[in-house]
Amino acid sequence: MTLRPATPRIPVRQILRGALHPPVRERSFWLVQLMVVLWAIIHISIDIHGGLDNRYFPYGIPIDLLLIPVGYAALYYGLSGSAATTLWAILLWTPDLLLDHDKGHYHQDLVQLAVVAVVALFVGLEIERAHLERARAEAAEAERRAAEWHYRQLFTTNASPIVLVDLSGAVVEVNPAAATLWGDPRGSTIHDLLGLPPSEISASSTPRTVTITSPNGEERTYRPSVSSLDTVGDGSSYQVVLEDITEERRSEIEARAWASEILRAQEEERRRIAREIHDDPLQRLLQLARRVESLGEAAGTNGDHDRWEVVREELLETVGHLREVTRGLHPAGLDQYGLVAAVRGLLVDVEIHHEVATRFSLDGDVVRGTPEAEVGAFRIIQEAVRNTVSHADATLLHVEMDFVNDALHVRVTDDGRGFDSRSVGALDGRHLGIHSMRERAHLLGGHCDIVSSLDHGTTIDAYVPLHGAGVPTRVPGA
Repeated sequence: MTLRPATPRIPVRQILRGALHPPVRERSFWLVQLMVVLWAIIHISIDIHGGLDNRYFPYGIPIDLLLIPVGYAALYYGLSGSAATTLWAILLWTPDLLLDHDKGHYHQDLVQLAVVAVVALFVGLEIERAHLERARAEAAEAERRAAEWHYRQLFTTNASPIVLVDLSGAVVEVNPAAATLWGDPRGSTIHDLLGLPPSEISASSTPRTVTITSPNGEERTYRPSVSSLDTVGDGSSYQVVLEDITEERRSEIEARAWASEILRAQEEERRRIAREIHDDPLQRLLQLARRVESLGEAAGTNGDHDRWEVVREELLETVGHLREVTRGLHPAGLDQYGLVAAVRGLLVDVEIHHEVATRFSLDGDVVRGTPEAEVGAFRIIQEAVRNTVSHADATLLHVEMDFVNDALHVRVTDDGRGFDSRSVGALDGRHLGIHSMRERAHLLGGHCDIVSSLDHGTTIDAYVPLHGAGVPTRVPGA
């Protein structure tokens, strides 16, 4: 079905305003008015002398002949010309109407003048409409040409490479910036240049980034942006703009590498501190507790024995606190027994020290990942668990681990009070734990999503690759 464009409404005010301003500066307009004057003089003269009162012209020269000058004025000047000419004719015919009042054809003259006025009005309106539509069309064409000229200027002067392709993906034209990369690639396809299938172009989507080797051998990274150039919308031609993001990617990779190194150094420092606490102060306190126990047994009296027992219990309590500190610094058993065992131990500690019931689910074949991936996944789970026991007022904590396709899918849910996850925006110091989880997952090549609402609990959904993840060691363009 073909949709016809709606007929534009006539701007009545504009037309009436134009009708009040006849083209008085046009010489031909005054010639038409002179023709009306001569026609009126002839008509009045014949009426006075009765020269044409016969069976062919019983009422003299017909007033209908005024349609000739009125129509001419309408064709050339629209409603402004026809209205002015008609008013001028009526004014000139007024003496004749007064003279004809007693001759019997007074009413006939009035009818003829009315016909002339009606014809002048409708013909003038239609001609005025045609003039306005033509003016609109000329203005639209001028705008189109101006827009095309501006686009051509932007196309040729843009520093970003621009490629024009048709529906099949064939290259139609390139701008000078693109010509420096490929010369004259017309006749080739967008797949030959960028490795993009025509389906991505016709969908006007934003495809993946591409790497192009410049003539000097330097690799540059570009982000293609696709848009349709067809105003009708049938997608017959497309524009592909290549935004050079090499420096942006280099800075991003460097920042990620720096953040990854900081986290790696942080984990190493935590491991060292945990090991030193476990190997020296913790062992010494345990030995001291045993000596205190021996001294208490040798004290003999009940009072001395009780005092030594109090000291021993305080030492054992301190040992317990230090063990919790070491587990927080580095998860116990992670290096030796793996991620699953470390998470199970974390949940056992939660049930011992907090009034929160825990549930653990495991799917898929357990796969050991790289140390960075396992530590990062554990830190994400640890932070989610810490947030639950510290802020959620939850009664149930559920941790799900699913090993699939050499990656780990983690889901941590609770039935706590939740929060408005839409309020977690830029890094503002109030949600450092959430930002930390997201950043760790991002550095490992995965992602972490947080879904929460007030009084409906919180869900932490993370995906972490177990191998080959992390920050690239090679920076594009370096």
